[in-house]
Amino acid sequence: MRQKDLLDGATPSTNALTAWALLRLGALTGERRYVHHAERILQLLATLIPQAPSSCSLALAAADLHRRGAVEVVVTGDRPDLVAATQRRFLPNGVLAWGERYDSPLWEGRPDGAAYVCRDGVCDLPVTDLAGLLRQLAAAG
Repeated sequence: MRQKDLLDGATPSTNALTAWALLRLGALTGERRYVHHAERILQLLATLIPQAPSSCSLALAAADLHRRGAVEVVVTGDRPDLVAATQRRFLPNGVLAWGERYDSPLWEGRPDGAAYVCRDGVCDLPVTDLAGLLRQLAAAG
């Protein structure tokens, strides 16, 4: 019988890491099925967290991401300055979409050359300047 990796040890629990990654993937793609799978994993881990919270740090991070939702940042076009500013900012619940466009609601109807800071699919006004992006990131984070 194969054991489930439920608690963090020297390495994070693969179940918690999978839940965290699926929540981030769901935020980037808009695919609800990824979030659903993450919720199922978090339900499995929910009974262990109160018993051993120090051994469930990544599960707690995934649960926090699920509860608060992701801060979604989309940088369209060739704007390495806006990408770098976003990457320098500590956003534990943040996801960044930039570069080549892919099928996602985050990219729909977005002209090149701007950054969009969103939460749960609701976005602030687009910004094209570094100061405006930093203000929005500070408010979102």
